[in-house]
Amino acid sequence: MDDRLEELQAEFSQSSRRTAELKVELDYAQGKIVRGSIPHYILIERAAHEVGQAVSRMAQEIHMDRLASEQPHQARCPGCGGACQLTPAKREVSSIDGEVSLQELKGHCPRCRRDFFPDARTFGL
Repeated sequence: MDDRLEELQAEFSQSSRRTAELKVELDYAQGKIVRGSIPHYILIERAAHEVGQAVSRMAQEIHMDRLASEQPHQARCPGCGGACQLTPAKREVSSIDGEVSLQELKGHCPRCRRDFFPDARTFGL
């Protein structure tokens, strides 16, 4: 398992480096930073922060997609207690790094004619 961890860390480092290089090239291509000029450091710092926020939003979405796919696809209705099917549903939320589209499980009770999102504690989250 240690070999796999080291492999993942090396791949993450390499991928992060390439992402940063692409961001620098993108900033030049978009004219945010002009070649041959000396930009104020705040422009460089903001560009780096944008990368971090974009990666954060992607990681949040991937984590939630995986969590939703690993949960049971049936839950009790909070109204009547009947068994209901759960289906994946996307919901826009505001994170500290911007808007993210998170997948979670949504239930629908035909008896109560209501939709519900099961309590995350039900799944140990």
